[in-house]
Amino acid sequence: MALSEKRPGRCLRRFNFLMFIHMVLFKIKPSDVRTYVADCRLWAREAGKWGGLLKYHTLFRTDEKGHCASFYLWKNKRDHDSFMKKHHDRLVALSRCPVKVLGYFNFKTS
Repeated sequence: MALSEKRPGRCLRRFNFLMFIHMVLFKIKPSDVRTYVADCRLWAREAGKWGGLLKYHTLFRTDEKGHCASFYLWKNKRDHDSFMKKHHDRLVALSRCPVKVLGYFNFKTS
């Protein structure tokens, strides 16, 4: 039996605080995937400089063509909100991939 099966959620428990997850679902054209990934790296790099960002992933849906998600794991909601307030508009202007936002999703860990 794998360690993760013995102790579910162990990876997240090593952080001794509640975390905040922000995910944005986008629709993009297949020809824009490279540009989208480059934009994702830009956002993750900037968020990493700001502090409070623990992890970032670019996700691609398997059951819906052209749907991608940006997944950000933050120490807390305050760090996320502070970063977005200061940098969101500037980063949107720097992003090159034409995207259609399908939804914003916020979660907290327990």
